[in-house]
Amino acid sequence: MVVRWAMLVVAALAILVVSGAMATPIQGSSLRLAVTAVFALLAPLFWPGRGATSARTVLRAVAWSIAVTVSAAIAILAVARPAQPWLPVVEVCAMLLMLLLLLHAAAAALERRWHARSVDAAQARELAARAVAIALGLWGTLPFWAGPMAELVTPSHPGTIDAALGASPLAHLAVAANNDLLRNAWLYEHSNLAVLSVSSPEPATLAWYYGSACLTLTLVVLASRYPGRVLVARPVDQ
Repeated sequence: MVVRWAMLVVAALAILVVSGAMATPIQGSSLRLAVTAVFALLAPLFWPGRGATSARTVLRAVAWSIAVTVSAAIAILAVARPAQPWLPVVEVCAMLLMLLLLLHAAAAALERRWHARSVDAAQARELAARAVAIALGLWGTLPFWAGPMAELVTPSHPGTIDAALGASPLAHLAVAANNDLLRNAWLYEHSNLAVLSVSSPEPATLAWYYGSACLTLTLVVLASRYPGRVLVARPVDQ
């Protein structure tokens, strides 16, 4: 796991350097969004895989998600010029952590399913990691490629544009980073959502949904530890 974590950090920093996020001074919220988005996209690709039991898989997913989140926070604090206050970094990293927990739960579930189909354990892990990373990429860029479609159906379904933006993890990270994603210059050139009337999701709503999803996954994992146990009604003595 340590080797994979080191490779993840190196890959993330390389991407940030090449993209110019660490070379030129940028707005604090844009830096928080860029760093967390890169770490979120790369984390599933370096996923260390399931444990021997469900409990160990949960611990591994939590530990890996925390390690990636802490690495992202350190990267933000290390490269920010001027230095950023702690609270905004904690807020965006909290959103990143919840997102990573869901991603790695999905990766573990896919890995288990494919491994059960006589697929090699290492191959199953790599397939699951790539599938989750690709899905995250498509899910995160939903406002870009779904924007024109949302605009066409807006007259009959006014909430479609808000749904396209609200379903995107990139928008969730932007809200937590206090970044006005729709007013980004790059977005103006690549998505029609920038010139439409769109309402960003509320932080409290996002926290509720992510928290509920994490709680549901926890209950599912706990229930899966006793797959053969069923509840049988006992007859009542008269």
